[in-house]
Amino acid sequence: MPRVAFLTPHFNRHDLFPQTLASMQAQTFVDWECWLVDDGSSEESFAAIELQCAHEPRVKVLRRDRGPKGACTCRNIGARASDAKYVISLDTDDIIEPFCLQQRVDAMEENPQLDFAIFPSLMFENEPNDLGLWWNIDTGEDLLERQFRQDAICQGTGSIWRTEAFRRIGMWSESLALWQDIDLYFRAFIGGYRYDTFFDLPADLHNRCNHASLSRAGFHQRDKQESRIAVVTSAIRMLEANGQGDKRRWARFMVAEIAAGNANARHFDLAEQIIRVAVQHDVINPREHRTLARIVWLYRYRFYRLPGAKRWISRMSKQFNCRSFLGRVPVGREREFLNPVYELADA
Repeated sequence: MPRVAFLTPHFNRHDLFPQTLASMQAQTFVDWECWLVDDGSSEESFAAIELQCAHEPRVKVLRRDRGPKGACTCRNIGARASDAKYVISLDTDDIIEPFCLQQRVDAMEENPQLDFAIFPSLMFENEPNDLGLWWNIDTGEDLLERQFRQDAICQGTGSIWRTEAFRRIGMWSESLALWQDIDLYFRAFIGGYRYDTFFDLPADLHNRCNHASLSRAGFHQRDKQESRIAVVTSAIRMLEANGQGDKRRWARFMVAEIAAGNANARHFDLAEQIIRVAVQHDVINPREHRTLARIVWLYRYRFYRLPGAKRWISRMSKQFNCRSFLGRVPVGREREFLNPVYELADA
């Protein structure tokens, strides 16, 4: 039985996958397999992937055989098919260090109580570490609170899961068009899954900052914004169901950003929907409710273009600003970023 299974969706990325495959083959820990599940690529791209993997029996190339379309469906197909002890979600454009698997497996074997573990990673665009930025850093703060601040300490590829725990949590949500990783870690943090962070170890993942990413394209499309609202609403309800209602206020940062963003995109019904959720669940107080409602009103009637309205929105939005280190911290300058407060964005 292989110890680790990579869950790798593929959609027309055969040009980048050779680097990812080479990084898997360079692992000092060799007891792995990769479930590469194609999500409806062109015949040319699928044929290229098959050719690239022809001489690597540890890579199982499949076509997605059920709906819905999407990377998360492909990952879940691999997680269901594998009998490996651990699973790691790895995209076809990311690169892992040769010590990645050994480092992660050692951490899990030495801590058998853990359901998953989180490791540091670096961002890159063309070649590993060409941006000189961490994905994020450990600040010692509550990871759930940071998640609500959109300051996530890791993305889907930055962790390793015990396969049993990953299946028990429900794996990846296949119904969301965006924020699937945020949803997964909300369920993990709120649901009491046992984890630890290993940020004292070297970064073992290079996460590609791909500006053409499907998840970033059409960010303000309705289905993606509906998914964001669904994720936040679900997290708030999970807090209440798990006796953590005192943490609901942490969600106000996400609520404000979603409300203002949708008002700006003229999805006024969605902006009003997330505000209603926040009011119903005591996420925002009356003053914050009035502020967000006024911001939506200013966008609806296009008054936000007026200089006075712009200044008012900027001033009132500051109550929703929060600290975020996501993609901001240069390698070697971590200590400088632990004290100043950085504004995420005006809501």
